[in-house]
Amino acid sequence: MRDHHTGFDPFAIAGRPDDEPAPGDVRFTIQGGRVTGIGHVVGSRAIATGLPANATFIVGAGTVTETLTRDAATATLTWTADAHDASLYHLAHEERTFDTTSADTPTYGFVLRGGTVAAMTQTFGADGGTHTVDVARLVASAFTVDGGTVIETTIRGNTLVTLTFTTTDGTAYKLASETVSVVPAGAAATVLDVEPYERMRFTFSGDTVTLAHAVKMDGSTIAVPPHAGVTYTRPAAGYVVETIMRGTDTFYEVFHDGSGDGIYTAVAHGSGTAVDLAGLQAQITAQIDLLL
Repeated sequence: MRDHHTGFDPFAIAGRPDDEPAPGDVRFTIQGGRVTGIGHVVGSRAIATGLPANATFIVGAGTVTETLTRDAATATLTWTADAHDASLYHLAHEERTFDTTSADTPTYGFVLRGGTVAAMTQTFGADGGTHTVDVARLVASAFTVDGGTVIETTIRGNTLVTLTFTTTDGTAYKLASETVSVVPAGAAATVLDVEPYERMRFTFSGDTVTLAHAVKMDGSTIAVPPHAGVTYTRPAAGYVVETIMRGTDTFYEVFHDGSGDGIYTAVAHGSGTAVDLAGLQAQITAQIDLLL
């Protein structure tokens, strides 16, 4: 998982080029309770990559725990077996820890006001320059401050990412750990897929949507003109379903306001008109609600 601010990848997974995304599915060959082979799934194929030399594996009941080490960094990945294919595994959880004393990793600075993060900077080495992060535009994200620790939590798609920054002098922060958790869909027919920058504001008359406004990155809005092929419904408080008809095809998108600030974020989409709202709601935890 790359740092979503800059694309910096402090610890690329071994056996995988740095410019490839983190794997979501793999096939393990398991013999005698040991992992003897691995293939990364691309489409309908599994591409054998060989076992990384710096990896260890623990095989459990329906799980494989992979630990990768490189220099002073460690990554622990938890894979879970597919319910219908015992050799196919999905990445469920990943945790990485980093050497905060290394001069090669970026240094972060935070401006704290009233116990919240008001500004953030990132510096790359002595001559790498400083990048200012506009925290106001980091939607579907939240910062918490606990003593000398700043924690950032973000939701993208069905993946919850937690970044922990620590400091020893109260000024310069280093990324100490990164935790990636994939939200399981379970039996839900509508899968969580957060599009953080696709946001709307709605005006209601009862449960009827009378006006729709798209919310831009800076928080300003632009009216969405009525269209004969687009309708909005509110199936439950905090949820709006947009139904789009294009010729003979129909699509839907679900918007959700979890924090109660009046801004609805796209959290799911699909073909047809059948939305499994209860299944979708089961995937949205209280922690995720606060980010939306």
